[in-house]
Amino acid sequence: MIGRKGAWWGVAFVILLFVSAAMVSLPTAAEGGERIAAFYAAHKQLIVWQQIVGVLEVLPFLAFAASLSSRVRMSGRANRWLMPAAGLVAMASVVTSLVPLAMVLANLSPDLAHQLTVVEDLADAGLFASLAAFVLAASTGAPVWVRAPAFLVAIAALARAILSPLGVTALDFVAPMAVLVFVVLLAARLFFSPPPRHQAAEAVP
Repeated sequence: MIGRKGAWWGVAFVILLFVSAAMVSLPTAAEGGERIAAFYAAHKQLIVWQQIVGVLEVLPFLAFAASLSSRVRMSGRANRWLMPAAGLVAMASVVTSLVPLAMVLANLSPDLAHQLTVVEDLADAGLFASLAAFVLAASTGAPVWVRAPAFLVAIAALARAILSPLGVTALDFVAPMAVLVFVVLLAARLFFSPPPRHQAAEAVP
């Protein structure tokens, strides 16, 4: 039951993330302050709803991470990095939602709009760095068919964290999609794999 419930938490996280991403694409610091301020003024309600969904994403994500952690403990092992990494992702996700909300509520001048967008870009970079840590932590002790893609996904997320604030957009679609696909992989493993105690019982002749 823990595995199947945890899998559905992972699916809920992915769905909310897709909904949030489909609402609106926020400008980055590569754009001018006047354009950024005009964008926020024209899309206030949509941005507010997007950030509310963004905060709500944290709940199924943490539940999913807790299910992964419980699954590891049931197997008689421990993963001390999984929940701390998940906590970093949750905190970074909340920060990336709070900055746009502050921009919606503020009376933005072009200079202020650009400065806060730089902060948002850095917060987004922190989010992807924490996602890289979570992916590696979640794959610790897993079979090689989980660890190998986890390594690639973590590299993509970390590269996105480093390059995006520098104006490089090549990984802006690839890295988030890779993380989502990996979450789906973990959810499928939770859903379809027998509980560790069953696996242990089957190993006894």
